[in-house]
Amino acid sequence: MRIKKIVRGIGVAAVAGGVSAAGIYYFATRDPVAIKVDPRLYDDYAGYYDFGNRYIIQVRREGERLMSYAPERAPRELFPETETKFFVKGERVRITFQGNATGRVDHALFQWRNGQEQAERRSELPPAPVFTNGIVAATTGGAATQAGLDILKEGGSAADAAMATALCEVTHAGGSYVSFAGLMMLTYFDVASGKVYFLDAQFQVPLAETNAHSIPKTGGRTALVPGFMAGVQAAHKRFGKVPFARLFEPAIALAEKGETVNRSIEWWINSKKSVLSRLPETKKVFTKPDGKFYVKGDLFRQPALAETLRKVAAQGADYMYGGDWGRKFVEVIQQNGGKITREDMTNYQARWEEPVQTTFREYQVFAPSLSTWGGVNNIEALNLLELADLKSSGPYTTSPRSLLWLMQIAECHKMTWQNKPPGRDLSPRSRATKETAAWIWAQMQSGKWAWLPEGVRKNAASHSDGIVVVDQWGNMAVVGHTINTGLWGNTGIFVDGISIPDAASFQPADVARAGPGNHLPNGMNPMLFLRDGKAVLGSSAVGGGLHYKTLQALACVLDFDMDPQAAVDTPAFLPNGVAEGSFDSKVLGGVKALGLKVNILSEKEAQWGYWVGVRVNPTNRHLFGGVSRGLESGVAGY
Repeated sequence: MRIKKIVRGIGVAAVAGGVSAAGIYYFATRDPVAIKVDPRLYDDYAGYYDFGNRYIIQVRREGERLMSYAPERAPRELFPETETKFFVKGERVRITFQGNATGRVDHALFQWRNGQEQAERRSELPPAPVFTNGIVAATTGGAATQAGLDILKEGGSAADAAMATALCEVTHAGGSYVSFAGLMMLTYFDVASGKVYFLDAQFQVPLAETNAHSIPKTGGRTALVPGFMAGVQAAHKRFGKVPFARLFEPAIALAEKGETVNRSIEWWINSKKSVLSRLPETKKVFTKPDGKFYVKGDLFRQPALAETLRKVAAQGADYMYGGDWGRKFVEVIQQNGGKITREDMTNYQARWEEPVQTTFREYQVFAPSLSTWGGVNNIEALNLLELADLKSSGPYTTSPRSLLWLMQIAECHKMTWQNKPPGRDLSPRSRATKETAAWIWAQMQSGKWAWLPEGVRKNAASHSDGIVVVDQWGNMAVVGHTINTGLWGNTGIFVDGISIPDAASFQPADVARAGPGNHLPNGMNPMLFLRDGKAVLGSSAVGGGLHYKTLQALACVLDFDMDPQAAVDTPAFLPNGVAEGSFDSKVLGGVKALGLKVNILSEKEAQWGYWVGVRVNPTNRHLFGGVSRGLESGVAGY
């Protein structure tokens, strides 16, 4: 799960220090009185306001109105409080347009309850880049995507580039939302064999963990046997073209030379100071020689991590499992009450498994194997999406029918852990079939589906880090990797520069269900689509609402032929409702008329999902990437 501090507005947004946000604190407030101004003034304000990290709001004049358009938000009208200061009705948001010495408006100040942010004005957007050789799209960009791109240009494979990108993502994050002791999944299309492969490098339950329901919230028992680094080596061994050590060079350089602390990293550290200061080795990672925590503008170096990565590069992943790091890890975990042993570490294997498959119209679809639950959930959803035929009723942002049924399809993933409706085999294997999807859809349409809201039943007749890489040969790698807990967790253990997730702390029932010595299923969902035997679409997602965001982005691409960036920018519903301002009230009213009252969620209630995708035009091999804006995300190619 990827955790970010977020500030989003309804149609207007602010991004604090590159941290995408999930809601500008909405509350009842008395609106100012709008004044009359000459609408020609709006021409001076029209343009694109850039907050950085690819988050841009468009402001444009529409007759006598000034409108704002933000990613994942419904359009909003801006009302003049003065000739330069504007507000959105019902929201404590103010936008002040400001000019330079010549009087030309060159930026705007966006203010909300707890802060403000400046956005630079552009008269036009740069054209969307089109790549033809290779592409890297990732939810953490910058140095990470550049590392992958450099590997591609050197003749590396999609697997090489994806692994180099992932290694830099963890280094940049300081082990906060992803970790070298975390988990990884990889779905990979290999041109040479024409086959799709799935790599399971999930956490593993310790052999001695026989009473999972007693796992405490903190301490060594919250740690699981890590899979990430075994996954890196397994992916490279099967599909790598460059030397294994080459994958590590960018991450080692990033850790050794350091990078400037931005407001995102400062906020992460400030929010978890009590955890990061609990143990001396952990505190040393995040404090300067004077003992003070890093703040914005400081150079954040990770020398202990650089040394560990250098040893993994030279000795292979075995250094972390059977070598010195693995020995120290076991000692530290056991000193903190954990049950991981040397046997757990030396026995760990990243496993190649058969991906779950289906078809979606002309596409072959591949998702994580039955050993996960993310693959089943998404295959089931796509089978239902095909039956729903949203094309006939229009995009879900404008059609109440499409939104209603897409929301009901997304809710089916809850069968993973909730009691299943009676009357049908709803095991994971059965749920991944078109036959079971047809039965579920028939139950929904007849009003018999047990999870339909009561109003819909009466009207039945009438929805971490992700990476997608394509190389010059057409191989495609789709990766999901995560710490699978909050920022650094709450135990705060580091071993030689590597953060140790406490992922068992919040899911003891899942640990018990998996059983000692077995991999722990996860909901991440790296998916791959083939058409005529070629990889044409890769999809991965992170965050609490990853299943919902994946389904909606894929609906936009597959049903309405959007490119990945347009798909991810489209407003999305969330678990339990929609964020205020994301959908037109008329559409939500239409859904209510069909029997479902949609909850309006506050910032604290919203569980955001973040999506990354790459689409390949098989005719001219143009490569298009898209990724949720506001994150420190990126798309790079050549």
